[in-house]
Amino acid sequence: MTIPLYYQIYRDLQYKICEGLYKPGAMLPTEADLEKIYGTSRAPVRQALGALENEGLVLRLQGKGTFVTKQVRTHPWFTATGFVNVYEQYWDRLSTQTLEISLKVPHDRDIQTFLNLGKKEQTTYLIRSQCIEETPVFVFEHYLPQRFDLSIFKAAGDFISMKEMLTSKFNTMICRVHEKLAVRIPPKKITDYLQVAEHTPVLRVRRFFSDNQGKAVWVSNQYVFTEKWEYEMDSTLNY
Repeated sequence: MTIPLYYQIYRDLQYKICEGLYKPGAMLPTEADLEKIYGTSRAPVRQALGALENEGLVLRLQGKGTFVTKQVRTHPWFTATGFVNVYEQYWDRLSTQTLEISLKVPHDRDIQTFLNLGKKEQTTYLIRSQCIEETPVFVFEHYLPQRFDLSIFKAAGDFISMKEMLTSKFNTMICRVHEKLAVRIPPKKITDYLQVAEHTPVLRVRRFFSDNQGKAVWVSNQYVFTEKWEYEMDSTLNY
């Protein structure tokens, strides 16, 4: 499947912003200039800028231009989690593996309700792991409506980011995340993948993802053995 042109522009600009080629507060080239740079029409340029704005990397001011926001993070997607310390410290040593892909009926009421599923309706289901030099750090379960074709994920192999997969392969932008934390004893196959003893309580971070139209896209369960990896968050208080 061909990568959409707007997404190629978006990823290139995202990289340049995150690597500091466009500094915080700097104005990006005009839409007309971006058309010339990327050899395209106005529509994909505007779509790419809209994606950057949704991610909080730029601010578009009518009649003035598009400006890089003051607070830019080097890995904008992963900093939305409480394990940013792991991603930032071990980024170059972190590997991602797709362990299972299948159709599955989720029996959890919260997942069924969020995805607007019938009681016996199947989802596109994946289990993925992230390891640091073969040591498991996180194990993820992903539940998506079947409009997200199973075969696309199978063809992608060990892809890094579900968010980028949805954007590049399904033209779906994630714009809202609702997160719930709980301590749970996961299924045996999850503890096996985490390489911890069966019945071991672990942290489960459940995230509900919606697109820019407010439509439910996917639910993920992230399992973490917190005796090894701690959940951390920094916040700025505004008075």
